[in-house]
Amino acid sequence: MGYVFEFYAAQALVTVLRLAPLSLSGWIVKRVADIYFFCSQTRRHLALDNLTIAYGDTRSAGQKRIIARRSFENQALSVLELFVINKMKRQAARRFSITGQQHFEEAVARGKGVVFVASHLGAWEYIGFPGYLKQYPHSVIVKHIKNPYLNKTIDALRREIDTVPIPKEASALRHTLAELRQNHGVAIVIDQWAGSEGCWIEFFGRATSTTSLPARLANKTGCALIPIYCVRKHIGQYEIRMLPAVPLPDDPAWDIHTTKRLNEILESQIRKDPEQWSWGHRRWRPKPLTA
Repeated sequence: MGYVFEFYAAQALVTVLRLAPLSLSGWIVKRVADIYFFCSQTRRHLALDNLTIAYGDTRSAGQKRIIARRSFENQALSVLELFVINKMKRQAARRFSITGQQHFEEAVARGKGVVFVASHLGAWEYIGFPGYLKQYPHSVIVKHIKNPYLNKTIDALRREIDTVPIPKEASALRHTLAELRQNHGVAIVIDQWAGSEGCWIEFFGRATSTTSLPARLANKTGCALIPIYCVRKHIGQYEIRMLPAVPLPDDPAWDIHTTKRLNEILESQIRKDPEQWSWGHRRWRPKPLTA
């Protein structure tokens, strides 16, 4: 019953936000995020601690607090943007500018599939728009939400722009390989803690567990690795950045070096728009002790 209540409460809120102008709905969710920032001591301190890891003393305490609060606002906007994706779809030509499209086209022309290397930077749910606009089949590996009703709704919203969700479960790898072998695109988020399955790679100068799945897929299939980001200029206006394909080095540690390079590229993009990244995630954790 709790899941049902959450679902209908979310539906009611979304209905109101969809009917309101984007400027007003954006303002509302940002104020909600501000309240959460001030009330959630744990998440606020985590974000500030992460900013200290990344910037040390090069940013003042006040500057870090501003970045952290705006980061919470931007994460809230990302949720809103998913629920108004149909409105964005109808006006996509004027709402999105795409840079680096030639890298995308060159990767598709190779015929071995494309892994879009993504992160929780900016309006990350909108990275499927280049595929939608070009009618290029594309998927994204996603983590299930505990509430099955909300999970179904969110998957349906992603499908509005023809993005096919691939649940992160036992069959995810098989499904991903099948998509790449058909020269389709698959988006993989690399900026979350990867646990015992990840490689320990530096990110903002401190090692953390990072998934090497993009590198391993490129090694197995020959697919292109295209870093992609959707940066919010303001609510309703976005720049999608597609960077040059990252090649696999001719080196025994190709997986480590490729993953390190992908982390470096992501770090450079975050530094351009630090308030648009999710600083409230536990990205850095102690390395597990080995037997």
